[in-house]
Amino acid sequence: MKSTFKKMLPKIIKAAVKGTVWLIFLYVVPTFIFSYVTSALPAGTPNILADYQQIFGVFAGIFVFFVVASELTSGTIFQHMLNIGRALIFMVFVVLALEGGVIALDFQNIHIVADLTIYLVMLLTIDLVLLVKSVLQAINFLSEKTESQLPPLSPKED
Repeated sequence: MKSTFKKMLPKIIKAAVKGTVWLIFLYVVPTFIFSYVTSALPAGTPNILADYQQIFGVFAGIFVFFVVASELTSGTIFQHMLNIGRALIFMVFVVLALEGGVIALDFQNIHIVADLTIYLVMLLTIDLVLLVKSVLQAINFLSEKTESQLPPLSPKED
């Protein structure tokens, strides 16, 4: 039990450090930026960034979870399965966050509609490439593990 803990301790520390760094980068910094921009808006102006602040928080939570979980399971097939799950979840998240590619904002008496379908397609293509990469890495991991368990080949003697 103690030797297992000693083996896992570097992974736990590395996962905690990576998780903290990504949390600061993806949640704390955007929160400060959102609060600064919100405080700079004139009085009586609706806060159009409130919904996006929540989206950034959810994105940061999902991303940090997968960074920590992937680091803790590194060197196993579970790391690759988590990477596949991360790619699938981010594909769904991008579609939901960009509201299917069309975003509408109401700012006082102005109605703004932005068609972001091109960006949505680009982000989904990137996520699809990451999904394929993760599947290929899982296949490679399993084939290397299987090859290492095979007996060594020896020349046939006549």
